[in-house]
Amino acid sequence: MKISKRDLILESIIQAYLSDNSPIGSSELGSRMSVSIPASTIRVYFKKLSDEGAITQFHISGGRIPTTSTMNAYWQSHLNFKDEFLIHNERFLKMLVDSMEIYCMIYGDREQNLEEILRVNDKFLILNFNYDEIVLKFDPRVEKFLNNLIGVSLNKLEQISMQVGLNELKNKIKELKRTKIYFQENEGVAFNMFKDERFRMILDPSFEHLMASNLTFSPLFEESFIGIKCKVNYLDKEAKMICAGSVYADYEKFFNQIKDVA
Repeated sequence: MKISKRDLILESIIQAYLSDNSPIGSSELGSRMSVSIPASTIRVYFKKLSDEGAITQFHISGGRIPTTSTMNAYWQSHLNFKDEFLIHNERFLKMLVDSMEIYCMIYGDREQNLEEILRVNDKFLILNFNYDEIVLKFDPRVEKFLNNLIGVSLNKLEQISMQVGLNELKNKIKELKRTKIYFQENEGVAFNMFKDERFRMILDPSFEHLMASNLTFSPLFEESFIGIKCKVNYLDKEAKMICAGSVYADYEKFFNQIKDVA
């Protein structure tokens, strides 16, 4: 499909900013484009794109950069999460997320369901899953409620516990999931995204439930930040990865380098 001059110029502005992290002017952009377009024509499109709110400039004499909304749309159209990413080099991943200033957490997400509930001396309830167990204080109402949920997945049970206010169960599931964290790096980046106590949410695997899709923007994240979740195979273990950072970080480069190393 033929791409319009408008889209070609906007794409080139985005690629230039991802590469250099600095504004670009019409003459420089023209010299870097694969298609020859006069600087005067590029300036006309700069004006159109600015009027649309697709690009902006810091001051009158400066070059242009893509706006946050433009970057949001760019990542929605350019990132593909159909395939599982293979990660077998922890040292490389650490180097990559550090160099790109991306928060990253990988945690075990092996599917398991509630298989049975055992009552122990009217003091405890033991919830047995396929691979793990959770111990709760005995409560006949909780026992009756949970017996109706036999077969439900651990993730679904966590959501239900939040909805109905079973705080002990919710906290126990969170504790269990925290033991499944395989990799976590750049918590400082996470703090800079929120700048308050909310940043603790993203340090927990249960944060996944707040992300409605593979790509999440405002209002869950502050404007100009993005959250990404995807399936990975980490050191031969089925897992999920949550990454987050500036919308201006080059996530195509990030995932391509993961693929290249794999």
